[in-house]
Amino acid sequence: MRRALAIASTLATVVATTMIVLSGPAAADPSADDWYQLRMCESTNRYDINTGNGYYGAYQFDLSTWQSVGGSGYPNEASAAEQDSRALILYRQRGWSPWTCAALVGLSEDSDASSGVQPPVSGNQGGGSANEGDSPAPAPDNSAGSSAPAYPGRQFSEGDYSEDLKAWQKQMGSRGYGLVGTGYFGPKTEAAVLDLQAKAGLNVVGYIGAKTWAAAWDTGGSGPSDSSVPDSSGAAPAPYTPATNESCSVGAATAPAWPGRQFVDGDTARELQCFQRQLGSRGYPLTGSGFYGPATRAAVVDFQQRNGINPSGIIGPVTWVAAWEGN
Repeated sequence: MRRALAIASTLATVVATTMIVLSGPAAADPSADDWYQLRMCESTNRYDINTGNGYYGAYQFDLSTWQSVGGSGYPNEASAAEQDSRALILYRQRGWSPWTCAALVGLSEDSDASSGVQPPVSGNQGGGSANEGDSPAPAPDNSAGSSAPAYPGRQFSEGDYSEDLKAWQKQMGSRGYGLVGTGYFGPKTEAAVLDLQAKAGLNVVGYIGAKTWAAAWDTGGSGPSDSSVPDSSGAAPAPYTPATNESCSVGAATAPAWPGRQFVDGDTARELQCFQRQLGSRGYPLTGSGFYGPATRAAVVDFQQRNGINPSGIIGPVTWVAAWEGN
């Protein structure tokens, strides 16, 4: 799905040296929420991810593309701030085109896309790292009266377990949040994180990064809201959620509603994931990437032939319904 990152990598290296004009601030850039949605789709927002498929880090760079935007080593070994910055450089060069997930999530390009303008060294993603708009690596400055212990240097999210997390939970418990310091990041911890972030003026994303860590010890903060849930007006949009067999009614005797559009070579769509997953359940080598490539076309043509449908390769309403109800 992400082969677009590798295509024309040699050309990208040339572009990096010829297309980029003088460094300077941008008129506009994708918001922190846009970047967060992209990372959720690409890597479930994990900056250290390396699954062995040749793509690395939160933005799933391949090595040639990473190097074309000035990176060295492996992307997943770079700091979150550097990965954010390199992704912004790529966006300034090529817009959202290198990321299939951008279309799946529904991101739109702005005036900086493909502008060639080199962003500032620190990037300009408006809080683009995974937690509160700063890199999760640096420890907070505790010299100004904060009694917070040193930040452990990693972000915590739901499902994590860590001995380091116990101190943060106990501190929040002392402020009335009902946490006892189990070290497990469950729903109660997430509710406390969201409430604290809303009160502290941080991006309300539910992850514990350096700023949220320090905010737990900020004596200027207040206790939890009555519901311990932040006001929805300050929350980030719900993260991208990939299609699942259940949400797609894979294996059902009746097809889900036709999405109202045809799919052809080169299309990228969330609805296409369900069709691909359904054919995958019937023996075709499709996994639900949401991208209509050669493998999808071959499967569609073969399926159409087996069901007496014109083998055009176009996924229309007849082919859609047949995927669930046909032979």
